[in-house]
Amino acid sequence: MAASDDETSGNHNDTRIFDPANMNLSVRPGDEFYEYVNGGWIDSHPVPPDKSSYGEFRVVRDRTDEQVRELVEAAKNNTAAEEGSTEQMIGEFYRVGLDTAALEFQDIGPLEDEISRIDNISTVADVQNVSARLLGYYIIDPFFALFADSDPKNSKMMMATLFQSGLGLPDRDFYFRMDNDSIKTRDDYLEHVARMFILLGDAPEVAQDNARTIMRMETRLANASFTNVENRDPLKTYNRMTLDELSSFAPGYDWKAFVVNIGHPEIREINVMNPPFVKELGAMMQDEDLADWKTFLRWKLISATAPYLSSSFENESFDFNFRKLNGQEQMEPRWKRVLKTETSFLGEPIGQLYVQKYFDWESKARMIDMVANLKKAFRYRLQNLTWMEDSTKEKALEKLDTMDVKVGYPDKWRDFSGLVVKNDSYVMNVLRAGRFEFEHGNYGLDKVGKPVDRDAWFMPPQAVNAYNDPMKNTIVFPAGILQPPFFNRDADDAVNYGAIGVVIGHEMIHGFDDQGRQYDRDGNLTDWWTQEDSDRFNQSTRILVEEYSNFEALPDLYVNGNLTLGENIADFGGLTMSYQAYRISLKEEPEKIDGLSGDQRFFMSYAQIWRESIKDEKLRTLVLTDPHSPTRFRVNGALFNVPEFYQAFPEISPGDRLYRQEDQRPVIW
Repeated sequence: MAASDDETSGNHNDTRIFDPANMNLSVRPGDEFYEYVNGGWIDSHPVPPDKSSYGEFRVVRDRTDEQVRELVEAAKNNTAAEEGSTEQMIGEFYRVGLDTAALEFQDIGPLEDEISRIDNISTVADVQNVSARLLGYYIIDPFFALFADSDPKNSKMMMATLFQSGLGLPDRDFYFRMDNDSIKTRDDYLEHVARMFILLGDAPEVAQDNARTIMRMETRLANASFTNVENRDPLKTYNRMTLDELSSFAPGYDWKAFVVNIGHPEIREINVMNPPFVKELGAMMQDEDLADWKTFLRWKLISATAPYLSSSFENESFDFNFRKLNGQEQMEPRWKRVLKTETSFLGEPIGQLYVQKYFDWESKARMIDMVANLKKAFRYRLQNLTWMEDSTKEKALEKLDTMDVKVGYPDKWRDFSGLVVKNDSYVMNVLRAGRFEFEHGNYGLDKVGKPVDRDAWFMPPQAVNAYNDPMKNTIVFPAGILQPPFFNRDADDAVNYGAIGVVIGHEMIHGFDDQGRQYDRDGNLTDWWTQEDSDRFNQSTRILVEEYSNFEALPDLYVNGNLTLGENIADFGGLTMSYQAYRISLKEEPEKIDGLSGDQRFFMSYAQIWRESIKDEKLRTLVLTDPHSPTRFRVNGALFNVPEFYQAFPEISPGDRLYRQEDQRPVIW
């Protein structure tokens, strides 16, 4: 763990919230503030062998997992639970997942029907029919994902939405980057795919041919895919098409038969987020061999289900996806792997048990007070912005005032009464749960054409996380994050505003980052800005793009300032709002604690929640795929743009490595 119980839960006089042993006092704060605050902790907390990174989020998640484990174990041991009850489902899913003897005995057996369907393909129509069936299992996206989501331009209604998929590497650029690490990753991937086909029973030479086929076809799909930066563009990814229009645009795919095959013939329109991708997929349906499509679908089936099969399949999946891509040396314990899978399907029923036992109502009340202060701070900042015209300010203030805030857990729990969990096999429970999610989940296709459910949560209550939903203009803070060090009810306000306060501000600012600002108070994708204000906003954010693009995460590997822009705006703005809210909350200037002023404790608390040890492999994958900057740069990037940070640490001066001149600091929110 990151700290002893004393370090994280003492009263506000507890001298160990900022234990000097966790710092690196030999470093000047202006040269490397992240290291200055966290260096000692990082040195004494190497990444455990069953993880690829280790920081405060992981510490709290591990603690929460142990609590949830007790609840799920109790459900597993309750043999009197009524068939079909949530307790029976929770317990049975977990019990079957832990039964490794059954997994080894069954091996690939539970998937034989699906494999036979693929083997019996004889026409292009069969390829599309079988792929539609696989898609309905939710965890398998043979070519693309299909789900219900808010219509970006009519945010009160749900519509069918299609997003590119079909790739086995983490991102489309992994297929094209020519640096040595990327070339090695592709070589490793080819070997991994071949070994999977051998496990399916193919001869080694056949398996190697199959792997080359997979790489060729995935590369073709990747070449037609949007980049991760393009996928951040709400306008570029809004392409509403009728089935007739889609059929004309991508004629090689029978879209009308597709909606029938997935059991939803009522779907008449789809938001095609990536038009070039579906166009290329249609072309591939006409000129790729049937035998290659069968190979492709066998691969999609086995790669998605391998973690839920016998050890030979799970080990091979782990070796590439976790060890090679992320540097994780060994698997987490079996119970934790099963719990993670179960949470992805039954997270809300489990969360219902979690909040009954662990939710702290006092924490919720404190959170609501903090949110009110952050809104007050943001309102003040908006009213006094010098770069924004009054007409845009008025709409921004309306959006802020109508922003909904949810804390703890949903007001209305999801209905899982149609889900069936059996004792037949782990993988079949996963596939049945996946099909239930595909149909009835928050993104389930039974929502298409219906009003948006504003009560639905997209994270379970036990999640140690938070999110902003731009099409609902809502920010959500699950119960799981309301614990130290993010929220510590016994700590002074500086510590809490520097931690959970910035998290609140971060999610609030997402409604006004480069993506979120394009949605109005009702969550509709519409331009409510004057052209001049848009230009000024974009100029300020360009400064942020340039700043982060100069951060070198690994030798010759730099942060992508465009990919991470939204998160960087949210970090910077969240810090700014939470600091202002902290000052609003004060009745008088706080006394120093451990020789640290309130302002110093605020900024150090922010730095401390991001402390993390991380494997180089994980860091590389993160930089290439994740819209969040690495934690070191979330600290060093955001803090050095905040004027009050320099006032709190007057020893930081122009000669220091991270010091930014005033004209280099963006002014956004």
